[in-house]
Amino acid sequence: MASRTVTSTPEEKLVVLESSTSASSQGGSQYGLKFAAAAVSNMAASAVSNPVDVIKVRQQLKTATPGIRGNAFWTVGYQMARTEGVLSLGSGMTASMMREVVYSGLRLGTYEYFKDSLYTAAGGSLPKEGLTLKVLAATIAATIGSFVANPADLAKVRMQAYYPNGSPYRNVFNCYAAVWREGATKEASSPFWGGLRSLYRGVDATTVRGIILSTSQICSYDQVKQSLKKRGIMEEGIGLHLTASLFAGLFCSITSNPVDVVKVRVMNDKERRYKGVVDCVRSIMVNEGPLAFFKGFGMCWARLGVHTIVSFIAFERIRGLLGISPM
Repeated sequence: MASRTVTSTPEEKLVVLESSTSASSQGGSQYGLKFAAAAVSNMAASAVSNPVDVIKVRQQLKTATPGIRGNAFWTVGYQMARTEGVLSLGSGMTASMMREVVYSGLRLGTYEYFKDSLYTAAGGSLPKEGLTLKVLAATIAATIGSFVANPADLAKVRMQAYYPNGSPYRNVFNCYAAVWREGATKEASSPFWGGLRSLYRGVDATTVRGIILSTSQICSYDQVKQSLKKRGIMEEGIGLHLTASLFAGLFCSITSNPVDVVKVRVMNDKERRYKGVVDCVRSIMVNEGPLAFFKGFGMCWARLGVHTIVSFIAFERIRGLLGISPM
């Protein structure tokens, strides 16, 4: 009976030892550095991909028939540059940076913490390299990150939207205040909770999208990287990071785009045309058809593809500079 407690290989023994001591030895140091590395790398990725993100949001907010030329990404981008100026492609940059610190810092920066913690809590019953453990860890990290970052995400969408008479927001803090007032005014009997609910409008769609995106992006990157290394196809390095991130970017774009469309519509709904996420889904299905859930997919893929490549390569590079082992 005693032999059942012995791990089968030296490598497994090392994994168990590292997991059991991680909370005390690296919880306060390496996990904190991983959070910082995740935040910085994703801020860099968002800075690069912000113009594509703005065009994607503009496409998703259009309620016209899917496939019309006026909603093609090159048409939207050209119209923005011509009528609003090239700088309009940088709309929402400050809100985007705030969002990445919280959202990506938590969803990517705490992924390995939850992975190690769940493995230790399960007593090794969940394989360290198994997909189940990865999905569970990514789900927990993404849920926390998406919820906490919802106000910044909402402000980003509002500041990236099109306004015929010019943006009503002077800066990101003015946007927060305006969103708060919307809710406080509509719920005069409870202005505080009304304002708070307004900042968290669309949080259900945001959280679902965060879970879908993170599990498909982080887990696919982790799994592809692990598989390529185990089979001896590629070794640790930028080539492996690029290959794994290319696959992860495509996969998470396909899975998250429908939820992203709903999230953007609900967050930008100042007139409260939608009663909530379910009503928004119903409205899109009835009035625009199922293909409307893939509005902006080209730009979503371009944005998430670029974002995924830059963020993971930067994340791995920063880890190396900080003396942390590769993901």
